[in-house]
Amino acid sequence: MAKNIKKKNERRLGRGLGGLLHKPVEVLKPVSKTSTSSISGSGVTDVVPLETGGGLVQLLVEKVVPNPRQPRQVFDDDSLGSLADSIKTAGLMQPIVVRAAGEGYEIIAGERRWRAASIAGLTHVPAIIKDLDDRTSAEWALIENLQREDLNPIDRAEAFDRLVVDYNATQQDIASQLGIDRSSVSNFLRLNDLELTAKDAVRDGRLSMGHAKVLLGIPEITKCKAIARKCAAEQWSVRELERQLKKVNASAKSSGEKVQPSALEMFAENMSTQLGDHLGTKVKVILGPKKGGGKLMIEFFDNDQLEGIFDQLGFKPKT
Repeated sequence: MAKNIKKKNERRLGRGLGGLLHKPVEVLKPVSKTSTSSISGSGVTDVVPLETGGGLVQLLVEKVVPNPRQPRQVFDDDSLGSLADSIKTAGLMQPIVVRAAGEGYEIIAGERRWRAASIAGLTHVPAIIKDLDDRTSAEWALIENLQREDLNPIDRAEAFDRLVVDYNATQQDIASQLGIDRSSVSNFLRLNDLELTAKDAVRDGRLSMGHAKVLLGIPEITKCKAIARKCAAEQWSVRELERQLKKVNASAKSSGEKVQPSALEMFAENMSTQLGDHLGTKVKVILGPKKGGGKLMIEFFDNDQLEGIFDQLGFKPKT
């Protein structure tokens, strides 16, 4: 039983990946088409062991395929070109990580390096081959990208969502693994509720995370789409977006149009209803002005109901 518990704990999200990715690696000279024969002897081979040891091999570039669970949707061409130039001169500072897949190898970590190596005209790339199942491979691919600062907010949000939905990770699991606040994870997850036009604008950098947070407060899809387009086209600041949204709401109110509640207000109302049904009494969740703060009000009408609420909460008062 103790061994099973230990084994379960060792399967925590991304365990061991940080050490693998940050381990110092000897600079490996690029293998170009002109030097292939000196490495493979009588021709191009799929896997060539390296004298550096540590499980490193040279893999044929064309035998490596991207990870279908790759969270990064956008690869900057200029950045890839710069990396390719560097690889031509000095080689790769860090090997890619792969696993066997069919007749080739699937990337676990290092797709950007593999793409740049291909652009640089290399036939082989240094790699570490790992024996991982689908779940662990997906987790490693996600964590490797999430640890990088240049992953755009939408790709990051979708990766967080995949960890939660596909692998039952909690927000605290993700926060602890990446060294960020749980509230940051929650804010990124909310981006998945953005209207598609706004989401695309955030993904390609026309709108920022700050813009996205304001747009999430517009529950009406048509209105959100229109404002997001105008905001991106006219390059409003976050403060200007807030000012324009207030003008729209004020105009709607003065004309008698019903102003829709914000996303946070709808969330608080929904939580109040669900918790009230669970406890069997009236509950009100009140969000405060400070980020993540607020009040929870639970009503009861007699001692019996109070004791029932205690039972539901699993609370036993000391006597």
